[in-house]
Amino acid sequence: MSSHKTPSAHSPRRPSPADLREAERTFAEAVDAARQGNFPRAVRLLARVEQRVPPSPPVAAFGRDLHVAKGNQAYATGDLRTALADFQASLRYDPGHPGVLLNIGNTLMKMDDLARAEEALSASLARHPDNPEAWLSLSAVLFRGEDTARAEQAGRRAAALAPNAPAVWFNQGTILKGAKALDPAMTAYRRATALKPDYAAATVGLIQAKQLACVWDGFDRDAAFLEGHADSVASVQAAMLLSHRVSPAARLAAARSFARTIPAAPATGRAGRKSGPVTIGYLSNDFRQHPVTHLLAEVLALHDRSRFTVAAYSYGPDDGSAARRRIRDGVDRFVDIDRLGSEEAAAAIRRDGVDILVDLKGYTGNARPEILARRPAPVQVSYLGYPGTTGADWIDYVVADPVVLPPELEPGFSEAVARLPGCVLPRDRRDLPDAPPSRSACGLPEDGFVLGCFNGAYKITPDVWSVWMGLLRDIPDAVLWLQKPVPEAERNLRQAVRDAGIAADRLLFAPWCETTAAHLARLHLADLVLDTLHYGAHTTASDALWAGVPVVTRLGDSFASRVAASLLQAAGLPDFIAGSIEEYARVVARWAGDRAGLQRVKEGLRAGRDRNPAFDMPAYTRRLEEAYGRMLETRRKGERPTSFTLPA
Repeated sequence: MSSHKTPSAHSPRRPSPADLREAERTFAEAVDAARQGNFPRAVRLLARVEQRVPPSPPVAAFGRDLHVAKGNQAYATGDLRTALADFQASLRYDPGHPGVLLNIGNTLMKMDDLARAEEALSASLARHPDNPEAWLSLSAVLFRGEDTARAEQAGRRAAALAPNAPAVWFNQGTILKGAKALDPAMTAYRRATALKPDYAAATVGLIQAKQLACVWDGFDRDAAFLEGHADSVASVQAAMLLSHRVSPAARLAAARSFARTIPAAPATGRAGRKSGPVTIGYLSNDFRQHPVTHLLAEVLALHDRSRFTVAAYSYGPDDGSAARRRIRDGVDRFVDIDRLGSEEAAAAIRRDGVDILVDLKGYTGNARPEILARRPAPVQVSYLGYPGTTGADWIDYVVADPVVLPPELEPGFSEAVARLPGCVLPRDRRDLPDAPPSRSACGLPEDGFVLGCFNGAYKITPDVWSVWMGLLRDIPDAVLWLQKPVPEAERNLRQAVRDAGIAADRLLFAPWCETTAAHLARLHLADLVLDTLHYGAHTTASDALWAGVPVVTRLGDSFASRVAASLLQAAGLPDFIAGSIEEYARVVARWAGDRAGLQRVKEGLRAGRDRNPAFDMPAYTRRLEEAYGRMLETRRKGERPTSFTLPA
């Protein structure tokens, strides 16, 4: 332990013998109080010592360690402000101590103040460059700040310094998974579990990487593992359970467990409301080229400005896209809070007088639920970006509809449910398709029956894949047209086709489209769009119907699995909704056998698109505003949030 002395700010008078004796006695009492865990008394006694004598090396070392111990205690209870203050106080006795700087960096990371966290960790490493813990923390900070390349470099340094530490391999797996380098990610996770067989967090990371790569060996075993570990804070990310085969109870348990890891603050949102228009704040990382923006942009512009002021709070990158400009143009205030820590961001929202804060992220990638945990608004709502429960006390409502979240599924949600009539999914009607290309230009057979699915590859599971392969066997001219995934997933899907005994040329991949208009144009070429089971089509289903192509879906037991059914119901196409996986296969086969009837459905969709109730955004926006008003009125009355369903 360092005994670095700092200059005293006390009187320069020389202490008397009586001062020295009293200081020695008081110091002994301070040490004894600290040993008993009575840190507040120890701090008071230490202050009395310092009033009598300049800090000696033993006193300075004790002062540093005392504040570190007090900070550790506060950190363990989630009192991060107190923890940070104590760690910083310890630096008075030993400026630049690398262990203290590491603690400060970790605390700031937990507070979501990534810039200052990186600064503290870099300072720690400047003093102690061979500390793997500091490299590990720096790697985590950089990863959360979306600096993946530097995060991986820092993680490699940690692994080189501590090759037998399971945590460094878990960290590397997480970074590589985030960078879509899935084979090395799985290798890293497996190394972590080899070093620590009961490392549940690494097992969960491995399961998620397998999903992304379409590696399905042990799928049933993985589902059982997730079900059994759902309430473990350290092991399960709530978002990943949306795409796996687990129960509603497990999804809620995982969400509650994850919510408990997020530092909360006392509720400081206003009990009442200012006069004048209601201020709605939309909070997201995705105000850019992203599905949420493509769905929501028109609704923001359509809000009734005589009743509402609309603000967008962005903590994501400015990609310079037309989609981001569309959001900016559709709101009254666009506030970039990307560089603010969670407390600063929450304070800014609170100062702006936001009445209803609408979270568009939930627990999806790069979310910052810490902002909402600080309760910057009287009413806080989960909407659109996360089709599951947050399990959080600081989210009052989830916006849904009677199909995606019927009363029988409500016990799986911690939030009160605000049900809109029709479908909960909006649509920006400015997104119009280009002229459709030819099938040959997209590598599709001119006369074949094209079954398309543009869902993320991680949503494809062996149960639905088995149905798809059966359909290819039963419909001789059918091809399966998927969104081109990462290389590992493409390799594994091609192998899965061969394993099913299907000709390789019946699986086709569509490259990424630079524009929504181009993607919508090529969707015209599909005969039917197929949904996945556990996490179904949302934006991709909306795109298909907007382009005039029906979707076949199965009603599942989760919000995430029922959005396509809600869209189809709103669009007047209930015949494309199946109640079981067996019926799902029969529905596809039926329409493959009635291609003239299917063509009439497609023509009707295209001709009636602008009159389709599923895409009536002015009516949708009024319903959403009615729901917001009801939430705020409940708050104004001092009543607890309660589920409600708006009339059609």
